[in-house]
Formats: sequence, structure tokens, C-alpha cells
Amino acid sequence: MFDPAAGSDTALLFTEQLLVFATVIGSIAALPSFIEFISGVRKRKERIDLSLEDEAVDQLHPRLAGMDELLTSIEDLVDRARFPQAYQELKIGNEVLIIGPSQSGKKSLAQTLAKATGMERLVTVYNPRDSDALAKAKSLVSGYKRKKVMLLLPRIDLAYKSSDPDVLTELDALIESTSERQNVLVVATTVSFEPDSDLDNLFGIKLALPGAEVIGVNRREIPDEVQPEVQQMMADVARFYLAEAKRRGSQVQGMSEDEFCALILADAMNPAEVEDIVVLCETAALFRRRTGRASQLIFTREILNTAIARVVIG
Repeated sequence: MFDPAAGSDTALLFTEQLLVFATVIGSIAALPSFIEFISGVRKRKERIDLSLEDEAVDQLHPRLAGMDELLTSIEDLVDRARFPQAYQELKIGNEVLIIGPSQSGKKSLAQTLAKATGMERLVTVYNPRDSDALAKAKSLVSGYKRKKVMLLLPRIDLAYKSSDPDVLTELDALIESTSERQNVLVVATTVSFEPDSDLDNLFGIKLALPGAEVIGVNRREIPDEVQPEVQQMMADVARFYLAEAKRRGSQVQGMSEDEFCALILADAMNPAEVEDIVVLCETAALFRRRTGRASQLIFTREILNTAIARVVIG
């Protein structure tokens, strides 16, 4: 006689066998995609390993010759990066762009700065056009909460020459987000430099080595019809930041305040450059007082000229 229970068990067993068979077939069909995924992950990791390096600064031994004068001229910048708490009232990004010809020692200079400023880790992104390397670099830098870190971006101009909007957006975000932290110093190197470019506007401090290639020494012209408005706005900006510096104890010496502002406005193209110039003057004045070279916070013509030269190239 027909047993309903036995028939049900047989049907259930057959269904399970079909499901197992279908699963096996599906797994076999998906195997090439899975292998390709695993291979892609491995290649991505290898690419990041080639593009990114995280090393202890005390293990670095840079060889630098012929730059003693430059190192002496940036002692205030080194002191600010080494003792950020002494300059904490000065709001300026910790990003430096080194401009110089190929094989001129830009990377060695950056490593020398890392040692001189007391950095503990050096995170180098050799390929700034690699989005994965940029993301990994941000993760590494963010992970160092108490250690002082230098983020080094050699040949950053290659990323801007590639003109990939997504990569440039990620690169800008990496620099801006990390340079705002007091324990991080962002340093990039470039062979060529164009004034008033995106690269120029991204870095507040520029150090030009002998033989630096500056493309287009003339900065953009302000249309005649808007010049009066722009000049008035820039003059107001210069007076504002000078007033802020005076509030923190600084004073102009050897020239009038109007002359001080006029010299800035003769070179600065936007409010950010005006702010950077004034804050660099404050940095130099504070350094001179910290080292006993001056008893007060003084803005001299020499300090102003140095600050302008660090901000405005071309």
C-alpha cells in the first residue's frame, strides 16, 4: 500500500538534493569571479605597499648638502613645528611645498625637516595619484593621536598634471584634514610650479630651491571694472589681520601700518594669502622673542619680506 509519509520524505530528500546540486553549480559558476575578486584585493594591497611607506623618523639618515643657508632661514618654521603649543594662538595650516628641480635634494630636505621638528613617524605617499594609497595614508595619520607625524607627498605635481578630478578632490581633502592637526606636518615636493594655481592655493608656505621652475611668472589680472571693490576688500582684510596680530601683542616697526598693509597688497592675490603673510610675520616675531633675539613682538621690513616670499612665488 502507498505510504504518504514515505512519499513525503522521498520528495523532501529529492528537493534537498536538487538544492545542493544547484548550490554546487552556482558556486562553480561564481568561482572565477571570486578568484578575480581575491586577486584584485591582493593586487590592490601590493599596489598600496609600493605607493606607501610608514617609517620611524629616528631611523632616517638623510644626506643634505648646500642648504645650510636655507635651513637657517626657516628656523622659525622648524621651531613652530617642533613646539606647536608655543604658537597655538596662530591659526595657520601646517603644510609646506618644496619647489625645486629634479635630483635637487627635495626629499632629503623633507626628511631633514622631519628630524629637526621632532617628528616620530614619516608617512610617505610615493604615488599621490593612487586613491587607495591616499585613503590608507589618511587612516595611518589619523591613527597617530599622540605621535608627531610628517605626511610626505613627493612629486605632487604629477597628480595635478593627470587632471583626475576624483583624485584631486581626495588629495585636497587629505591635505586639508591632516594639516589642521597640531601633531601633523604636511610636506609636498614639486618640480614645476604655477602661481595662482590649485596647487599654489592649497599650500600656505612655499620653499623655492635654486633653479626652481616657475611656469608663468605673471599672476592673473583683476578686471578693471571690479578693481576698486577688490582693492577695498583686500585692504579691509589686511587691516583686520594686522589688528588681530596687534591684539596678540605684535607691533610694526620701521614703517607705518599703512605701508605694512600696502606692501602685502602689492603681492597678495586673495584674503588667504594676506592671512598667511601676517601669521608668518607673527611666527617670526614670536620665534625671535623666544630665542632672545628681540624683547618684543616686532614686525620689521625684513620679517615682512621673508613672509611674502614664503607665500607668494612668481
